Amino acid sequence: MEKPLISFVTPMKEKDYRVVGLLKSIRSQNYPQDRIEILIIDGGSKPEVLEVCKKYGAKIYFNEKGLAEGRGMGKDQGIWKAKGKYIVIAESDIELIGNEWINNMITPLEENPNLFGSVPRLYVKKNDNIVNRYLSYVGVDPFAIYRALDAQLSLGLVKTEDMGSYYKVSLDPDNPYCMGSNGFCFRKSLIKIVGDYNQDVEFIARLAKHNFLEFAIPKEAKIFHKNVKGFIEFLRKRIKWTKDYSKIYIHEKKNFKWITRRDKFFIYVAKNLLVFPNIPVAVEKMLYYRDICWILHPFLLFISTFINVFFTLQSKEMIREVFGRK
Repeated sequence: MEKPLISFVTPMKEKDYRVVGLLKSIRSQNYPQDRIEILIIDGGSKPEVLEVCKKYGAKIYFNEKGLAEGRGMGKDQGIWKAKGKYIVIAESDIELIGNEWINNMITPLEENPNLFGSVPRLYVKKNDNIVNRYLSYVGVDPFAIYRALDAQLSLGLVKTEDMGSYYKVSLDPDNPYCMGSNGFCFRKSLIKIVGDYNQDVEFIARLAKHNFLEFAIPKEAKIFHKNVKGFIEFLRKRIKWTKDYSKIYIHEKKNFKWITRRDKFFIYVAKNLLVFPNIPVAVEKMLYYRDICWILHPFLLFISTFINVFFTLQSKEMIREVFGRK
């Protein structure tokens, strides 16, 4: 039986060659290479980088505004152009771990038609820089820990059902996880049902709204995310993303609600800004994972929360979202 076509959608604006690691990991898969499609939606990369991408069989498309998310932007554009049965959102700074990654990701979807997608775990490299190592446990934005799937898994707060080669997880339709990037694999047919891929979290919220609630976490599928080289890059990225959200993404149609319980949310923000309430969790997880990077937990939570508060207070739309003003 012929294997299903898999489409990797990569929005990027590369000034270096990080994407080569992703491309090598895709082309090293134990999967028919003619059943793999790579689409790069480029927002202004160096021409030399794009030439290298073409050598790996990537199709290059131009993204005029250079944004990864938003209607008609990188991810959305690539998904509509993709021909595969399954779509993988593959940012240029990730790498697939192992040559059975594709097989591990699509097997649950082939076996169970009720699953809308598969989500890989983040791989933690012990010799990685301490900031990126911590983010490999909790995801790119520590502030989103209270909703982010990666963080909730690391904190042991996700209810899972063991299905053998994977765990089955169900979304709460009123409170879905922050997920949907960094190797997220889903059925292409769903985009025609729920609409454009404006933002990762928006797409997941619309899936939940349409009663697509179950997804798989394959036990043997992981990705390594080369997110930041250190603290300065972490700070720069969080400021840029939050600023973009407050000025651009906030205007997108909202299905995902960051705040479902206002009282709990304000307590969460206060704890993060006070720093010390998060120290016990940092110590507990540092001992559990035997990884000193968890010492950063209360401090990066403070910084990420402060950045979000700062830009919220400068945006009328974000103030309305937080305080519910009409």
